[in-house]
Amino acid sequence: MDKIKTLVDIVWKITLIAGLAAFLRIYEQKKDIGRYAYISTGELEYVVDTTTGVIYQGGFSMNHLTGEERTAGKPGK
Repeated sequence: MDKIKTLVDIVWKITLIAGLAAFLRIYEQKKDIGRYAYISTGELEYVVDTTTGVIYQGGFSMNHLTGEERTAGKPGK
């Protein structure tokens, strides 16, 4: 009976460690995917930072979540 309890305890700990390792691996892979997206629609080309929501195009940037615009030389208000 003591051997079965020890075996179940070892299998449980290995399962927990493997589950944690799998979760961290998936989290790491999803974190870095697709931060910057390049979009080209005919004559318009721009880059979107999908983490912050900022759109960059030709020296200007705009946060499409807040509507705040900035130029290359002047920070937004």
